[in-house]
Amino acid sequence: MIYTIYNDIAVLSVDTFACEICSFKRRDKDIEYMWRGDPEYWKGRNPTLFPHVSSPKNKILNFKGQDYKVNNHGFCRKSEFSFVEQGDDHLIFELKDNEETLKEYPYHFIMRVTYTLKENRVYIDYQIVNYAEEKLYFGFGQHPAFNCPLDKDKKFDDYFIEFEKPDVENCRLDLSYELFEKYPTVVINDPSSRIFTLSDGENKVRMHIDDNYRIFAIWTPHAPFVCLEPWVNTIKDLEDNAPFESRNGNICVNLNDTYRIGYSFEII
Repeated sequence: MIYTIYNDIAVLSVDTFACEICSFKRRDKDIEYMWRGDPEYWKGRNPTLFPHVSSPKNKILNFKGQDYKVNNHGFCRKSEFSFVEQGDDHLIFELKDNEETLKEYPYHFIMRVTYTLKENRVYIDYQIVNYAEEKLYFGFGQHPAFNCPLDKDKKFDDYFIEFEKPDVENCRLDLSYELFEKYPTVVINDPSSRIFTLSDGENKVRMHIDDNYRIFAIWTPHAPFVCLEPWVNTIKDLEDNAPFESRNGNICVNLNDTYRIGYSFEII
């Protein structure tokens, strides 16, 4: 089911399936900023990556000493979230462990996602609660896809990403499909930047990320969109057989504790 909030500047719609934004628009521009999930290219939109980012080549992860068959980027992208609350400027959704999640991940958790719309900016905040009598281990990341081009009169090559700090040459990465033929996913480890701007010089999406995100990835499958992906961590192929709980960079939450993280982006 789709829920919508709006103000004088922008309109935001979120689907309970995968808890994904399905539309984000300014009221003064005829532009859809979000990729809508065309299966010709990629049916995803902006999934939450949990309880792991990426996956081993054999799609097997070892939890608590037992092997589990997993999907790439976890199960949130194919889960139905529960609607919790709608206010004038916010929406709250929730996912709790269930029969399907336990087939891939033998941990009990509650994930609450809050979308807050302020002027032309959406804030997305996550709380992951451990209510079981053991430590909770997981990885985490985001995978939002933005239409590129935003302006129908422009092309993909007209776009670039501005970095807040010099993580790339001249703080700017020019986009082209040739770049992604060479590097299917552009990955920047430990970026200094916390702000990244997708731009054609006029229309922009500006992303702000929390300090907990230690990886920034950029991806497109030669399609009319680009993903700007902040990750806390990712699974490395060299660790295929490693127990999940011992992998470097995983988040560990104690009983009755809550892990909080978030990011935001504004449409300009």
